Amino acid sequence: MDDPQPSAELFHVSMNSSAPVTIVFLHGLFCSHLEFNFVVPHLPDYHLLLVDLPSHSRSQASENGPFTLAHCAARVASLIRKHAHGGRAHVVGLSAGGFISMCLATQDPDLVLSLFVSGTTPFQGYQRWLATHPRVLYPLLAATTTWVPDPVYRWVTRQMMGLLPHEDLHAETQANFSFDLMRLGYSQLAGFTLDESVPALARTGIRTLVLAGEAVDDVSTARSMGRLLRGNGSPNSRAVLVEGAQHLWDLQFPSMFAESVRAWVEGRERPAALKDLS
Repeated sequence: MDDPQPSAELFHVSMNSSAPVTIVFLHGLFCSHLEFNFVVPHLPDYHLLLVDLPSHSRSQASENGPFTLAHCAARVASLIRKHAHGGRAHVVGLSAGGFISMCLATQDPDLVLSLFVSGTTPFQGYQRWLATHPRVLYPLLAATTTWVPDPVYRWVTRQMMGLLPHEDLHAETQANFSFDLMRLGYSQLAGFTLDESVPALARTGIRTLVLAGEAVDDVSTARSMGRLLRGNGSPNSRAVLVEGAQHLWDLQFPSMFAESVRAWVEGRERPAALKDLS
């Protein structure tokens, strides 16, 4: 692993810097670059940039700015220009990181070679209602983050969800969680819409893979995203279901997550557990 780069720019860790092609990884809300710790050992032949997004972990300093989609995307764009090989990168985003990835591609399409976004469907129905009612949403989220004793976290993570426990990530998630970040973050995610934001992304022509975990993600909206992307200027984009996957399936099937990223980047056959939706 190369030295991490803490400075006025977003904190990031660079790995495999001699590899010719760069992949940027963007984490979910309240998480950090540690979210992909189990994935990156399976991608030794790619230059990897693991980012702490604004208002998270090592990028919490005020000079990193607020957690808005546009601002986060602009900060990641600056990172790609400076550190990605050739000033361009494939971008992997999970949950909120996927929304930022799509915003980045829309704002600065020349920087993005392809998108791999999982658990990033525009909010519909009850999801949108909760995202716009933060005082209702806060205790629901706090119950699974800051209010969970460590032994309960370990049991739920492994026994109920089938995820690999990640103590360091859990600690950072607890430290990052706050009402203000939740309110701003979810209001930003709610602003990414199916009827406007997805066609705008499609018009960039960037090849995008939209993934939905079978267990909890919005499969129907993922299917709609795939169709909208292909129908509005991105004919090589796809939407897929990940069989048996939780929302954070990078912590559930890290080797398959890495292999799925590799397959999309290289344009070859995807793992059998990824089933076409669109």
